[in-house]
Amino acid sequence: MVMSQASYLMASRQQLQAYGKPESSSCAVALGKMTILELLFRDTDLVPSDIAAGLALLHQQQDNIRNNQEPHEVISHSPEPSQEADLDAELENCRHYMQFAAAAYGWPLYIYRNQFTGLWKIGGDCCRNRTTEYDLVGGDRLSCHFGSILQTTGLQYRDFIHISFHDKVYELPFLVALDHRKEAIVVAVRGTMSLQDILTDLSAENETLNLECEVQDCSAHKGISQAARYVYRRLVNDGILSQAFSIAPEYRLVIVGHSLGAGAAALLAIMLRQSHPQVRCYAFSPPRGLLSKSLYEYSKSFIVSVVLGDDVIPRLSVTNLEDLKRRLLRVIAHCNKPKYKILLHGCWYELFGGDPDNLPTELDGGDRGDLTQPLLAEQSLLTHWSPAYSCSSDSPLESPTKYPPLYPPGRIIHLEEEGTSGRFCCCSAAHYRAKWSHESEFSRILIGPKMLTDHMPDILMRALDSVVSDRAACISCPAGGGANVDVV
Repeated sequence: MVMSQASYLMASRQQLQAYGKPESSSCAVALGKMTILELLFRDTDLVPSDIAAGLALLHQQQDNIRNNQEPHEVISHSPEPSQEADLDAELENCRHYMQFAAAAYGWPLYIYRNQFTGLWKIGGDCCRNRTTEYDLVGGDRLSCHFGSILQTTGLQYRDFIHISFHDKVYELPFLVALDHRKEAIVVAVRGTMSLQDILTDLSAENETLNLECEVQDCSAHKGISQAARYVYRRLVNDGILSQAFSIAPEYRLVIVGHSLGAGAAALLAIMLRQSHPQVRCYAFSPPRGLLSKSLYEYSKSFIVSVVLGDDVIPRLSVTNLEDLKRRLLRVIAHCNKPKYKILLHGCWYELFGGDPDNLPTELDGGDRGDLTQPLLAEQSLLTHWSPAYSCSSDSPLESPTKYPPLYPPGRIIHLEEEGTSGRFCCCSAAHYRAKWSHESEFSRILIGPKMLTDHMPDILMRALDSVVSDRAACISCPAGGGANVDVV
């Protein structure tokens, strides 16, 4: 049952205020997902342990389906050189611009990434007051933010045009810098990191955009489009872009962001393309529920998105959440195993792996009281049973008119982990392969131990470093073998 925006935001705001302010982007992301799950299952009789057991069953079912799938059709010919070169060039650009997307988070992410040396490196900047020298706007510890931004990007003080850490609902922090290495004016929009950002994420209704482009259906996620419109007004009406281009008129405009910032960056690029035809956008881990089908197709010529592994955010939309709910209710309804066994087996499977065929679906004998009771019966799953939740249909639920299907921005580069390096292995030990992927590959939420960690900006930065380095080494090896490129 989909809530109206007003009740959705009210319930979300009350829930978030009860938890207090998160201290980092990872806390904000985890808190946001917790809130979404609570709101999604509020019309059911499921308790948290039921949901946890259902997710464990879904993960094993998902892996079982993967293992039984027929191998993809083998491509008999080598990828075209233009496709391979394009992927290599874009991966190098992504690794470069991801530094700006990470820098937009300020000092919390920098300290998290450099736990032993970060505070020492930016400590001197924290003690300085540079607000009179540079265009710093809003927020606490501005000099600390500036110091971490300098360390992350490697730029000089004079290379920054504007830095804003003003943060409200629908109003995101952003920075504008001159990137002399790529000859670009870079606008980096910050991702989810505060309670206000989570409320922007949760405003998931569609909104029609007033764009000067030949696209019939110009609609997008309301909260993110409002945030993009705020940054647009600041850049254009306040003369920030004009100032940047007056210093470097030959540079091109590049807009980047991670997570919520990626969605806002993509919409901002669409808004600015009429006045800046050469604009490019790199969206790192963007939300799936962002653009209408028409805008998605339109954005392919100037937006590149990057998705790591099983990251849940590029698969997250109202439609996909309803599909996840239907699948979870169905797997719970068809399971008669004691809940404690499902949870114990699920924990072992998440930590150490195992055979996904060994699904706990048969009830063992013995009287163990409440612990041995099976999960809720099918007819009692929903407090108000709705015929929309069919336990026999494999197709996603029809989305309400208020929430039509939305799509991720641009062409998508998917970084997939190669081999089995462990369930919770350090990302530095993992190896990845990159490929161009279609949006349909992200049309369903995947359950797994890395569905949240694959979204973290520091993990994505290390993965990009790894895949770019591996591909460069493969191309330059004496055997002359080409890079491992999948054509989709």
